[in-house]
Amino acid sequence: MPHMALYKLKLLDEFEVRTDGWSFDDFQNRLMDIWRGATRQDAASIINAAHREGRWPRTVRQYLLSRIEVAGHVEPELEATFIELSDSLTGQERAQWCRTATDTVH
Repeated sequence: MPHMALYKLKLLDEFEVRTDGWSFDDFQNRLMDIWRGATRQDAASIINAAHREGRWPRTVRQYLLSRIEVAGHVEPELEATFIELSDSLTGQERAQWCRTATDTVH
């Protein structure tokens, strides 16, 4: 598995312990604060990498679900990760977010 840059690890660790109901936009903005050359697509790439590693599950989940809640969809590069995540949603989460996601992901 490729090595993840230290700033990405710190970013993921920072968001994994947050309990304040942050959104995908907070994650993207923080990424752009710590790496001036970052784009919103870089945030999606970091979330995919975190999911593939099986680490930072709260961060991956919060990023994706807040994206669905705010925008009604996930970026195309995150669709596969969201589909995998949707298998582990609770009934309440599924009711809240999957109606919207089904229209955009499937």
